[in-house]
Amino acid sequence: MSQTQTWLNGNLTLINTLNAQITNLQDQISDLNSQISSLNAQITSIENQIVTLQNQIIDLQNQVTDLQNHIDTLKAPKLIKVNLRADDNRPWLGTPYLHVYGQICNVGTNWAYNCKLHVVAYQSGGVVAIDTYITLGTIAGESWTSVDSSVYYSGSALTSWTITPEWTASP
Repeated sequence: MSQTQTWLNGNLTLINTLNAQITNLQDQISDLNSQISSLNAQITSIENQIVTLQNQIIDLQNQVTDLQNHIDTLKAPKLIKVNLRADDNRPWLGTPYLHVYGQICNVGTNWAYNCKLHVVAYQSGGVVAIDTYITLGTIAGESWTSVDSSVYYSGSALTSWTITPEWTASP
């Protein structure tokens, strides 16, 4: 065998070895690309789970806010009329008056400040005979106060009236 033939055979062997290594590396690249694709799919799935969890957290935060608002509403002062009545009194001698009596209850747990009753009374033809306030002061939470007040007016008998509790949540 000649020196050229030996050199050529050695190079052919080297080329075959290199081709085998290239094929092996291409297989590794293909396997790595497959792993990358699989990892990208896992990342997408995890990102979707994160978005779902973030939405659930937002929903829970909204529920907590709603519950806190509901609690605050329940604590807030709220005046209700309990056995509150009014009678139109027209004595023979004296000024007519609307007698307002009964109880006002604060059903909230917080104090109600500047409490008053807005009294509006009408005579026939829709004439306003009374438009005034009965001052009650401050009513503690889950407490009540009695009302016994006379509101004087002039003219004909009353045909109707409204009595509306009013208050503020802060002093």
